Amino acid sequence: MTDRKYHAAVLGSPIGHSKSPAMHQAVYRYLAVPIDYDRYEVTEEQAPVFFATLAQRFGSRRQLAGFSVTMPLKGVLVAHMDHVSSRVKRLGVLNTVVFDDDGAAHGYNTDVDGVRLALAQAGFTSGQGGSMGILGAGGTATAAVAAAADMGLTKVVLYVRNRQRAQDAVQVAQNFGLQVQVALLETFADKAADHAAVVATLPAYATDALAAELPQTQLPPLLDVIYDPWPTALASAWLKAGAQVASGLDMLLYQGVEQAKLFTQKIVVNPETIDWDTATQHMAAALALEAS
Repeated sequence: MTDRKYHAAVLGSPIGHSKSPAMHQAVYRYLAVPIDYDRYEVTEEQAPVFFATLAQRFGSRRQLAGFSVTMPLKGVLVAHMDHVSSRVKRLGVLNTVVFDDDGAAHGYNTDVDGVRLALAQAGFTSGQGGSMGILGAGGTATAAVAAAADMGLTKVVLYVRNRQRAQDAVQVAQNFGLQVQVALLETFADKAADHAAVVATLPAYATDALAAELPQTQLPPLLDVIYDPWPTALASAWLKAGAQVASGLDMLLYQGVEQAKLFTQKIVVNPETIDWDTATQHMAAALALEAS
């Protein structure tokens, strides 16, 4: 461990509601790692100047552990990276920036891990094959597509209101070698039980009408990325049918754990000795969650 103080933060706009500081601060206290974690309001237009002035703002880029990145910066910041992971290359978006010992910026995407691990908590078992139903086709939907590939699924079905807006997600699915189908959102209820897993990425209340149409039959694990308000009408209907559900807080937790692993790599002498199960419990407690 070093006596040097490092900096980390969540970047985005709006950012005042973010729960990332609470969970990151909790884990760094537990680990006794000298990382200050803050939040910075950064719009898409402000991003170039923010990144160009990191040394002035923090003293040195070497003093940076990393950034958690939320909207609207997930695609914007890719161009500001010195290196990006193969996952980011295929997705075109990141949610994590890590600074190495020389201050170089590396882009990662742990949203994919957040989706995969949240669904695992909701009872999904990887390697079953089959398809993932994804409600929406935005940035979180592309992370779900990549998670489907990691989970051993072979196909994704994108349920959208406008087929044209699904083209980016379709391309990502093809990048990951998945079969892909685009369907209208109103057809989802009839097909819900056909999937091995479902991820809802739409805004709060956008799936309320679908909830009333769900069959009262065996449904697959659901991740609804909303966490306020919770539960959503969709999550409530899913639970009423006897199926398991993960929330946006579960996804936030697990993507954050992967970020913490990346942020501490250059600071902790033997990072492989960290008890990440216990560390995850501390992060979950900060979110008022129970982690399994």
